[in-house]
Amino acid sequence: MSAKRSKDKSRTHAQVGIGSSAGSTSALSQRPEFTAVCWQPRLQPFLFIGVSLVYLGVILGVYWFSRDWLMAAVSLVALMLVSWRLWVPIRFHIGPTGIIQAVLGQQRQLGWGYVQQVLPHRRGVQVIYQTTRDQYSLHKTIVISVPYGQQEELKSTFEYYLHDR
Repeated sequence: MSAKRSKDKSRTHAQVGIGSSAGSTSALSQRPEFTAVCWQPRLQPFLFIGVSLVYLGVILGVYWFSRDWLMAAVSLVALMLVSWRLWVPIRFHIGPTGIIQAVLGQQRQLGWGYVQQVLPHRRGVQVIYQTTRDQYSLHKTIVISVPYGQQEELKSTFEYYLHDR
């Protein structure tokens, strides 16, 4: 573990003393952890503004052609539902047990055994995982986007947990 990770107490747990009764959990407490909140208005404000302007144009176009505010409102709701990931913050916690994804108070855990591959992404990492251990199971993708200053820490956390593969 690098000196930077052991000094950063905001992202890692405090180490347990050797003589303590919790010595069996000291190995777990030394493992790095990373928490990120992916929210597009904050991470990519220009993209967010662009998408918002396109949506506004579509809604105005629907109203112009239909002259019905209800149809425009239904179109707006449909656009918002299809692109909910743009509007809702998603919290990721990467730690010893895997990846925990929290959206609107609901948590989903993805254990390290299901992670197939981690690829670099322009704003973070792309995690490809299987839904089950069956050879015919679906492969799904999670993209974890972080600010530029946190990208190396995110990548090194994944490297730590996936180094045995």
